[in-house]
Amino acid sequence: MPHSVVRVYTESGPLIGMLREREGEVRDIMTSIPGFVMYGIMDTGRGAVSVTTCEDKAGTDESIKRAADWIKANLPAGAKIDPPRILEGDLFASFRHDGPPREPRGAHLAVRIFSQPAPEGRKDRMDAVRALMAAVPGFRSYAAIDTDTGGVVSVIAGDDKATTDEIGNRMREFVTSLAGGQPPRTPPEIIEATGVFRFDAQAAPV
Repeated sequence: MPHSVVRVYTESGPLIGMLREREGEVRDIMTSIPGFVMYGIMDTGRGAVSVTTCEDKAGTDESIKRAADWIKANLPAGAKIDPPRILEGDLFASFRHDGPPREPRGAHLAVRIFSQPAPEGRKDRMDAVRALMAAVPGFRSYAAIDTDTGGVVSVIAGDDKATTDEIGNRMREFVTSLAGGQPPRTPPEIIEATGVFRFDAQAAPV
């Protein structure tokens, strides 16, 4: 099963600017990692969120090391980036809208961090989840990760905030129905962001 790592930078300083200017260099570094599957970066305004997926944990461990080394080598003198919060685990769901890939720049993303595991039965109903999301105009992509700490991180991408909000509402209703009408005990932490870029293994940026 693919392994994913999510890095959450509360204060990212000049990081987003550096990445925009040197996207090609970042792509070369990440895509050369053995087992690389996908890398994406999002701008939260003051901070950033990155997601890397590889075929196994060894690949994501290498991505963490390479990212830290690159930031250290390229950070302007006097600039400071707070160490990221790292969430990682197995990727159990990943799909996009039907049709050609859409440009990720400017997409609205909602990163939802749950402290509890996915409700029983949800993983067996990914076709229903896909249909639910595909029915929302502006849906772009969805991914869900079982974290090593027992929770779940999901990343929803849409054309705008209204899209990701609507998907979040529909997912809440769906999960509540699986739990016999009981809503989740702990609301997720939600991080809103704007897509900067994304690229996949053996493919042009999408």
